[in-house]
Amino acid sequence: MSHNIEEKPDIISASAVEQPVTELEDGLAREKVQGLERVESARSNVMEDLAKGESVSYDDLPIIEVSEEENKKVLRKLDLLLLPLTMVAYTLQYIDRSAMSYAAVFTFRKDLKLTPDQYSWLGSLFFFGYLFFEFPGSYLLQRLPLSKTMGTSILIWGGLLMCMAAPTHFAPAAVIRTLLGCSEALVTPGFVLLVSKFYKREEQPLRVGLWYCCNGAGSFIGALVSYGMGHVHVGSVRPWAWIFIVNGGITVLFSFVFLWLCPENPQTCRFLTAHEKRIALERVRGNKASLGSKEIKWYQVKEALCPWIDPQGWVYFIIVFTIAVPNGGIGNFLHLILQSYGYTAFQTILIGLPQAAMQVIFPLSGAYIARKVPQARLYVLMAYMIPSLVGVIIQYKTRNSGALLFGYYILGSYVASLGICFAAPGANVAGYTKRVVVGAMIFIAYATGNIVGPHFFISTETPAYRSGMFACIICFTITVPMAFLLRLYYMRENRRRDRLAEERGEGAYDESRGDFSDKTDLENLSFRYAL
Repeated sequence: MSHNIEEKPDIISASAVEQPVTELEDGLAREKVQGLERVESARSNVMEDLAKGESVSYDDLPIIEVSEEENKKVLRKLDLLLLPLTMVAYTLQYIDRSAMSYAAVFTFRKDLKLTPDQYSWLGSLFFFGYLFFEFPGSYLLQRLPLSKTMGTSILIWGGLLMCMAAPTHFAPAAVIRTLLGCSEALVTPGFVLLVSKFYKREEQPLRVGLWYCCNGAGSFIGALVSYGMGHVHVGSVRPWAWIFIVNGGITVLFSFVFLWLCPENPQTCRFLTAHEKRIALERVRGNKASLGSKEIKWYQVKEALCPWIDPQGWVYFIIVFTIAVPNGGIGNFLHLILQSYGYTAFQTILIGLPQAAMQVIFPLSGAYIARKVPQARLYVLMAYMIPSLVGVIIQYKTRNSGALLFGYYILGSYVASLGICFAAPGANVAGYTKRVVVGAMIFIAYATGNIVGPHFFISTETPAYRSGMFACIICFTITVPMAFLLRLYYMRENRRRDRLAEERGEGAYDESRGDFSDKTDLENLSFRYAL
């Protein structure tokens, strides 16, 4: 009897405990399922809207944990897809833009009966088209699918370049050069927006540097192609015409590859799995910026254009303009400057190859340093202006052939600084509309400087192009202090935000935390500027 009495309480105790435990587990399970459904629903809605190219609220996209191994795997896949596309496109862009410069060392100017001033205008008219189409192009980049718009632009410019083989005098060549500028106006700002959609802020300078160093690769390859085409004689087609035909045809073929492969955003990247697409989005959460918005927000336009609200857009405008003026002159007269030392057409192309190699080394090394050394972007910008300044001083002051060649080879170091400027909207401007506007301001400065630059380079001067070199000296000496002032502004603003965060008890700044809300860098006080 006593044994039964002892057994009963055990049975009652077990059932009494089992019942609430079961109910608790069921409740937790239901809550977990509902939570997962909410997460999956939010994920699905946002990802579906993103795949359709619609404006979305990224605040609804839940945060997920991403391991370092997963991060590297997705980054590697993105690099294997996006870097070849952007690097080949940029190589072709530079070759195509410089094709006239290569043709000029042959009989292009003579066959088209161009005066020195008309040749300068052909260089400027390209950037008139570039300038004219900058804001319409920025509008198209925001309103239309980014990758498809850029691919179509590549197709059009390749076709137009082939047409440059046809003119026999100035007027039709001027029209084609202007249209070429319009078609190429979308490329660099489009690539900056593309990079900002797929890469973290600290990853962007190296990627921009990689495709920007393709200017040098384009110069090197373009020189070799031009050297070969200069020896081609087929019927009545002039040798320089093949430079335009061959390079334009390659660009047209590449445009179809670009249209087929380039994704609009992580969700439309066919080389990523569903989980990798989600990781690709999570990777750029720390950029604290929207990945896309088809709505034009006018307060963001005002913020970008008013220097008393935010001065950085106009500071970059001045910096880029003072780099672009020398770029316009040097870019259009690069091979004629070398030819003025007394070389033949074919000697000019071959002796210019080391300069093309330096055009690869300068932006690549600058981008690598900006990536590896913390808060060094603007220091890199300033440092890489120095060799260019030394180079133009040598061209201005001496006619010693050895010194002139040395100065010629280091003339292009400023392209590393220009690459830092081109990456700036993706790194230091938040708010999609504001980023587009600041990007447009930078490329308007770039186009305007390139329009002005060629007219300082006068071939009839003795020594040749002396006025152009003096203009370069003035511009390069303005660039460095402006970059230093911008860095001081960024430092002061970051310290102010750190102080405000400390007063609110938010703790130390965590760059990995953020959302995809379409706030500007001024609105979002958790945003910190990259120095």
